Amino acid sequence: MQRRQFMAAAGTVALGTAATGLAAGQQGDEVSLVDWFDGVSVDGVVDRTGESEVTIAVGAQGNGGAFAFDPPAVRIDPGTTVVWEWTGNGGVHDVAAEDGSFASEMQGEAGATFEQQFEETGVVRYACNPHKNMGMRAAVIVGDVPVTLTENESAGTSTDTQEQGPTGSTFDGWLEGVENYQTVADKRGQDTVTVAVGAQGNGGQYAFDPPAIRVDPGTTVVWEWTGSQGPYSVVDDTLGFASEHTSDVGNRYAMEFSGSGLSKYHCEDYKEQGMRGVVLVGEGPQEVMSKSSLAAGGGLLALVSAPILFGLREHVRDTTQE
Repeated sequence: MQRRQFMAAAGTVALGTAATGLAAGQQGDEVSLVDWFDGVSVDGVVDRTGESEVTIAVGAQGNGGAFAFDPPAVRIDPGTTVVWEWTGNGGVHDVAAEDGSFASEMQGEAGATFEQQFEETGVVRYACNPHKNMGMRAAVIVGDVPVTLTENESAGTSTDTQEQGPTGSTFDGWLEGVENYQTVADKRGQDTVTVAVGAQGNGGQYAFDPPAIRVDPGTTVVWEWTGSQGPYSVVDDTLGFASEHTSDVGNRYAMEFSGSGLSKYHCEDYKEQGMRGVVLVGEGPQEVMSKSSLAAGGGLLALVSAPILFGLREHVRDTTQE
């Protein structure tokens, strides 16, 4: 299946309110997506307004495996075409509107695509039928409809992730130009956090997803290779750690961070293209961690950081064989 070939229809389908249930929210009423996104790995609404075509990965990392759409919640302008592109991970997936207005074929091949043009203002919920109950659900918000994703959001407040980082920062320009960077994903409270390597972004499968995360001290960050346009790598020049340079889908590389500080990392081959990321550890300063506590290792590697700029290297342990 080639790009721009529809799986369910021969031509672009303009989604109208009668056919798709887009009427909700057209008059400015807030649309609640709290129940729809219950149990789904979603950090906010990614703003892609101003773009004529938007790509969403099918089989991205999330919900306990490659069972996510990326981004799961996206805001677009009326008239925008959304292209869903299969990563080839997580088995066979489909893209099906909750109201039955459109549906792709079941596909598992990397690079397969399905596309839909959205003409009317509103909210469209969709899912992967085989993995819907696992959390593989998503939504397209067309126009300026206000939406709520979580119960603790105040009425009338959108969850659009407009802000860059916790203080509007690109971390001294490190994440400037990184296409899929909208905000720092708050992953605190989790013992292990997975970052996809080779996610959709920066002109292809050239992104880390999420590109910026905040974790608690003691958290293990696992980078998992999902893209098919590698080889990829995970490298922090300041701390001195580097993963294997490989194209193997499913390869994993991990670091355990305990302390406070910042790790800026990149993929060697696609750094200038925008394949860069950040791990922000704890509540402390956002300076780069010292390279004084790094130990080499391959495959599954763990880095334990001491407090920022104070003996990071001495606290590293290799968990490759654990």
